[in-house]
Amino acid sequence: MVYVKALDLPFDTPFMVIDIEQTRKNIRKMQDVADRNGKRLRPHSKTHKIPELSKMEIEAGAVGVCVQKTAEAEIMFYGGVKNILLSNEIFGSKFLRVGKLVSMGCDLTVAVDNIAALDQFSEVCRQLGIYGNVLIDVNIGMNRCGIDPEKIDSLIEGIKSRGNLNLAGIMAYDGHVNDPDVKKREEEVRAEELIIEPIIRKIKSYCSDDPVVSVGGTPTAEIWAKSSLATELQPGTYVYYDVHCMRQNLCTMEEISMGVVSMCTSESRGDRIVLDAGYKSVAIDQGVYPTVMDADGNEYKVLSMSEEHTVLKAKDNSSHLGQRFLLLPYHACTTTDLWDSAYVFDGNGQPYSLPIRGRGKRE
Repeated sequence: MVYVKALDLPFDTPFMVIDIEQTRKNIRKMQDVADRNGKRLRPHSKTHKIPELSKMEIEAGAVGVCVQKTAEAEIMFYGGVKNILLSNEIFGSKFLRVGKLVSMGCDLTVAVDNIAALDQFSEVCRQLGIYGNVLIDVNIGMNRCGIDPEKIDSLIEGIKSRGNLNLAGIMAYDGHVNDPDVKKREEEVRAEELIIEPIIRKIKSYCSDDPVVSVGGTPTAEIWAKSSLATELQPGTYVYYDVHCMRQNLCTMEEISMGVVSMCTSESRGDRIVLDAGYKSVAIDQGVYPTVMDADGNEYKVLSMSEEHTVLKAKDNSSHLGQRFLLLPYHACTTTDLWDSAYVFDGNGQPYSLPIRGRGKRE
């Protein structure tokens, strides 16, 4: 369990920690899901933003990674990861950066949902003398990015008419499906299958190989793994898990492998404990405070958070000055992006600092 060892690490607080042995177990757990069901695993690197962890996932069997930003693709490629899906819409000059990665040997696929982006990617491919690999991003209910299914014909024709673009398949992300009840998640995935099945039939004749059907975040990956339509799973948070995953019954608290260590630096005995880490250290995602515990696993109620402080409700009248606490984020991905580096430990060798190279790469 991450908090048992993390609180004893000899570093100034606050700091982010990664239990690397539990992280390896989490990686193996999801890879086993993919392998048992004959699916490719393409993890989202946005969760950890660390090329070394992406390579660990690939060594375990993943085919490559997803990134959400062009700059993340560059970080991953220069960090030794060659197979990348840019699973988010880009526009404008970023296509030139993507094209340059392809020209340097990066096996990169871009998700698109509009004709204008196709025009830009095709023109960059012409300029650089390369071919561009494309997945059509389909909106299956999240109502964020993705072309509406009834409008997909124009995009298929747009790719077909450009001789330097290859239609590899579709991406259908369902980040909105996160009900704690797995049966409700299963029902939503079944409804999504009905949306994408006719699309898969439609694009088959346009794809040089069997169409890629890239689907499923951490909450739905195990459900999509059993689908005959899916070929590729793209979960991300599973590498660390977090409190949100725990509340969806996707993991136990013991499987959460990342947190932030903080110290009590001020107090009012019997009333409040004040820690030296606030929401500049642990993201308050969806308005939910982190779960806070001491070395014995006792949980503390969070009364408030500000930039540099977390205020806890004291359990007794004793002093807690200098005592360390572990903060487990509700959402791991947004907390990762707050840190330049994390301390990694496995309980055997010396802990070491690992740079979070993709941190702050927003463009």
